[in-house]
Amino acid sequence: MAKKKVVVTGMGVLSPVGNSTAEFWQALSEGRSGIGKITRFPADEQFSTRICGELKGFDPSQYIDKKEARRMDPFVQYAVAAATQAVKDAGINLDTVDKTRVGVVIGSGIGGLQTLENSHTVLLEKGASRMSPFTIPMLILNMGSAQVAIQFGFKGPNMAVATACATGNHSLGEARKMILNGEADVVIAGGTEATVTPFGIGGFCALKAMSTRNDEPARASRPFDLNRDGFVMGEGAGILVLESEEYAVARGARIYAELAGYATTSDAF
Repeated sequence: MAKKKVVVTGMGVLSPVGNSTAEFWQALSEGRSGIGKITRFPADEQFSTRICGELKGFDPSQYIDKKEARRMDPFVQYAVAAATQAVKDAGINLDTVDKTRVGVVIGSGIGGLQTLENSHTVLLEKGASRMSPFTIPMLILNMGSAQVAIQFGFKGPNMAVATACATGNHSLGEARKMILNGEADVVIAGGTEATVTPFGIGGFCALKAMSTRNDEPARASRPFDLNRDGFVMGEGAGILVLESEEYAVARGARIYAELAGYATTSDAF
């Protein structure tokens, strides 16, 4: 009996170097950096790091109704947008697919940090009675997966992963297991992040975890360099459509790659 395989049939991305897979790949091929000065808020001298990877020119109304978008934290908007790209790229027929067999696993390291900051300001300045009723539904981490399911009507397994820098990989791995276990035929999986806020940048500055190469942002991210001085904060989303190979072949899908394995360990350090 042939071993069951999980394949990639769709891709979607929002990144500091492009808001589509084509733009993203072209920028990578040309060696262009998406790191620059922080513009989301006044990052003055109190922030030791004043650079990051921001999205540029993202318009949520291209993917989400304007009223609904206002009720989503940016990290959720990014997830929905990248998932929309991926589902379209995979050629999934939303009229005929069995939506009870389509799952969603989209993780985030922190979740709705901007919503948390804004709501806390309202709480301190105007009181709890003035807080938005959408505060919690906007900030909780599983809303990336939840809103993607809502937008498309996907009723299969739905969960969110939060494992810091490993979140995206873990999301793909857990999605793969769902397919291999027969829980779903298709899973929309990946990661999303929107932490370029005073709280997010300030917290990591306090941790002394980020690069302080503020004078040369395009060369600041050096993960394997001898002179690496920390990581660079970024935002965006990366989403893949995973399917069992049998299901993908049966519907005539284009297959990009096989997700051949997945394992997790911890050094307990």
